[in-house]
Amino acid sequence: MKKSKKSKALYTAGKVLTISKQGRVIIKLGEHVPRLGERVYDRNLKYVGVVVDVIGNVKSPYVVVRPLSTKDLRGLVDETLYFKG
Repeated sequence: MKKSKKSKALYTAGKVLTISKQGRVIIKLGEHVPRLGERVYDRNLKYVGVVVDVIGNVKSPYVVVRPLSTKDLRGLVDETLYFKG
């Protein structure tokens, strides 16, 4: 018998605030906080990168994402990104 994969819910990670000088994507978090190592996707469910850090204070956290590719990162600014939880 095959095991069925559990479908994971899609959560809003937040809005991309900026791209750091090191090429990391900085996201202003929404309601849900992704785990370190969690994959992050764009609105088309294209894999963007991996969560590597959560920074800021508790009331206003940010997520740092290491992108899969450094091409066209500026196009992500102001976009909403998602993760599967």
